[in-house]
Amino acid sequence: MKSNQKDLTITLEKILSSISDDYYMDLYLPAYTPVTGIDLSKRKELMENTIKTYKKHHEYFEDHRIKLIINDLLEIVKKDKIISFDDTLIYKELYKVLFHLDQTFEAQKLLNNPNEYPTGFAKIQTDMKKIKTFRSHNKKNLVGNFRLADRKESRLKYWLTTLYFHNKPLTKFFLHIFLLADLAKISALYEDEEASKIILEDLDYFLMQQTTIGAVVKSFSILLYKEMTRYLDINYKHAEIHTQSIVYKLFKETVNDNEFEKHIILKSSLGFFPIFGSAKKSNLKGEEERFIKRQLLKDMIPIDTKHFDIFFDTFMKNPHIQYLAKYPVELFHQNPKYSS
Repeated sequence: MKSNQKDLTITLEKILSSISDDYYMDLYLPAYTPVTGIDLSKRKELMENTIKTYKKHHEYFEDHRIKLIINDLLEIVKKDKIISFDDTLIYKELYKVLFHLDQTFEAQKLLNNPNEYPTGFAKIQTDMKKIKTFRSHNKKNLVGNFRLADRKESRLKYWLTTLYFHNKPLTKFFLHIFLLADLAKISALYEDEEASKIILEDLDYFLMQQTTIGAVVKSFSILLYKEMTRYLDINYKHAEIHTQSIVYKLFKETVNDNEFEKHIILKSSLGFFPIFGSAKKSNLKGEEERFIKRQLLKDMIPIDTKHFDIFFDTFMKNPHIQYLAKYPVELFHQNPKYSS
């Protein structure tokens, strides 16, 4: 592993300790109710309800583009769950698919705008001289005659830049963990409003990474395919056909369906929007994976080694499955016991 093992360990421990691993597991409760016994011939009406409801909560959603794929969507929702939300009957999984489409449309707009992208860490990500300068700048804010009185922001930026300076793949792995975890449930974010704002802004800065429109569309196709096979009870072949059709109609891109069942990795991100890709194997070396396992077992996860190995291997090969377990936040409401 690159650089000094002791320095790397210390840096990582500081980052992990800066964000509490105490979670409010029951912070959010469903704001919807499952519904059964609905006439499934009303698919078109239910679909229109779902699109309208999503648009109500996401006013900038480009719902006009959905007209291009209505027939595909009518096919994939045949076994979708129906829920009552906002006093309206909608498709639960389709609502999530619309969220992923919305995110992809927004990423497209960002990447097509040279005045807005690259921004954040994407500006300096591949230039180690600029990384070193940025690291030195934040270090000056922490020590010496010119150190800042309030050093919270520079401290986290310095730690993350130092970790990146030591080992890029390892840094990206730990940054990407925050894309898959439920950040909203971390108790520390509710205990210090100022600190939580700094943490989220700094993470957003470092998570704004380099990518392309092609990579974003490919990521969407990976998520859509897995959504269909895992949540909508669609067989692999039909899922491939629908994915190819939807992606081509919306983005004029072709899909290599051979990659859907390969090793999926979290390749990049645009802020808190993750971008998945396929690979022959993990982008981490064996030594780096062993280091991560040691740190997670030591600092974060109360689980025996045998079960942890199974969990870790699944996490490394299928990070998109964990991401798909999430649903748009408006489908939930805060548990009353945390209202204070």
